[in-house]
Amino acid sequence: MTFTFNVWAVLYTCGFAMGLFMVILFYLTSKRYSFHIHNITLVLLIMSLLLFFEIAEESNLVDNYPFLLGIAPIIDMLIWPFLVFYVQYIIGKRNKYDWSTLLYFMPFLISLIWQIPFLILAPESKLVYFHEGIPTSVFLLVTFKLLFTSGYLLYILNILSLAMNKFKSVFPRNRKVEFLSRTRQFIAAISIVILLIYSMFYIQYFEIIPLGDSDRIGSLIISLFIYLLGALIFKNPQLFLQENYSKQLINFFNGTESKYIETLLILFNKKKIYLNGKLTVSEVAKELSLTNQQLSYLVNRQLGISFLDFINTYRVKEVMASIQKGNHQLHTLLGLALDAGFNSKASFNRIFKDHVGLSPSDYVKKLK
Repeated sequence: MTFTFNVWAVLYTCGFAMGLFMVILFYLTSKRYSFHIHNITLVLLIMSLLLFFEIAEESNLVDNYPFLLGIAPIIDMLIWPFLVFYVQYIIGKRNKYDWSTLLYFMPFLISLIWQIPFLILAPESKLVYFHEGIPTSVFLLVTFKLLFTSGYLLYILNILSLAMNKFKSVFPRNRKVEFLSRTRQFIAAISIVILLIYSMFYIQYFEIIPLGDSDRIGSLIISLFIYLLGALIFKNPQLFLQENYSKQLINFFNGTESKYIETLLILFNKKKIYLNGKLTVSEVAKELSLTNQQLSYLVNRQLGISFLDFINTYRVKEVMASIQKGNHQLHTLLGLALDAGFNSKASFNRIFKDHVGLSPSDYVKKLK
């Protein structure tokens, strides 16, 4: 059995080890029902496997284990469904697998069927076929994958943008918007990586520029991406480690969250219950026939902010509306704050600046 280990194999092994380390870390630190962590872990696992197959080629393992050939070109299509599920979770559209998730795996199933003629070849025939170069069937398969990969990425970027606009309408400076913005940047980075990898393939296939083996360059890009992803995760763990909720809490609503949100918005937009300075979470939860925990979950998952921030958002908007009407010329800013439901000057100034980015007095000066 021949076995070699070159510089490329070393680079890919480092990327594979990094990816596998993060997979194990996610698995050990995630809770049982961490739907989003499960999906991002699977994405990392698949990317690590892609590097493993390239390591096998560089070290000549495929000559001794030909069954490894032909797997890599299809398993990368598994990345996108799990990435879609992850994004759907963080915007509040999905919290479990169901029959509808099968539709997202159709491109993978088509790719698998496409590869069956090669996968069932005898080992010797596989090796001959592998060393002959890039056949037309592989070119067509890669083009098919590029089209569907582009569709997945455009869909993900679109639903992220829609979610950001929804959350901004409630609270322009909320943590959910910042989180979604970072996630969109992450997906955009993935898009660039994928386009570079496919570009390398087409450059090699059409012999535009003598860049060498496109798989080598593509695997190098994947390795670098895993390194950068690792650095991003350790620097900003909140990008992936969102709050976890119990299965019982998630199943309670079972798709009825929007109805509860409509009732909640009626209480705040029409009845203006936030003007009551002594308003508590329990009182609002009772109005919706929910527990405190269910109400907090509802607001956090559907609107992207804590319930306290939700109340304070309305109170800040109330004060801003009063200032814009000129009421601050007849009453003190503290008086307007108390009328809006704030209980003290200190909390009013702090919360107003957190939401608006300016102190109340600076906001008045800006309007002038």
